Amino acid sequence: MNLQKNEGYFKKATSSDIPTIIEIYHAGFKELYNRYHDDKTNPYKESAHTIQEKMKLPNSIYYFIIHNKIKIGIIRIVANYRYKAAEVSPLVILPEFQGQKLAQKSVQEIESLFPTIRTWYVNTIKQEPKLIHLYLKCGYQIVPHKIQTIRDGMDIVFFRKDRNN
Repeated sequence: MNLQKNEGYFKKATSSDIPTIIEIYHAGFKELYNRYHDDKTNPYKESAHTIQEKMKLPNSIYYFIIHNKIKIGIIRIVANYRYKAAEVSPLVILPEFQGQKLAQKSVQEIESLFPTIRTWYVNTIKQEPKLIHLYLKCGYQIVPHKIQTIRDGMDIVFFRKDRNN
C-alpha cells in the first residue's frame, strides 16, 4: 500500500457502514475468537450498537483499509489531541490479504495522517507471535510489566511508540 501510488488508502467509515464493519470483523477475527473464545474483548463479538457507540466517542474514527479498490480491513484510531496521543484499536486485515505486509503498511501510513500525535498505543494477544512481530516491526515497544490476563492462556500485552515530530 502506498498512498502516492493510489494502490491503497483509507476511507472513513460512517454509521451506515456498520454492517460492513461487522462482516469484516467476523471474517478477520473469527480465527482468534475460535482459538480463545473471548466474548468480552474480541471485536468478533461486537454488536452494531457497540460499534455505533464507539463511533460517537470524541476523536474515535473508523477507517476502511482499501487496497486495489477493495475493502481489505479496518483500523480504528482513538486520538487524544490534548496529550498528543492515540491508540490503534482494533486493526484487522481480512484473512485472504494477510501475509502481504498490508497491516504493517497500514499502521505506518495511518500514523502519517496524524502528524501532531507523538505517542501511539496498541495492545494485542501475548500468545500470538505474528501480532507481536507486527507491532515490533512497526517500531512499537512492549510496555514492561503491563500485562492483562483475559483468561487462562490469553493475555494482553501493551505497546507504545514515541515519535519525535
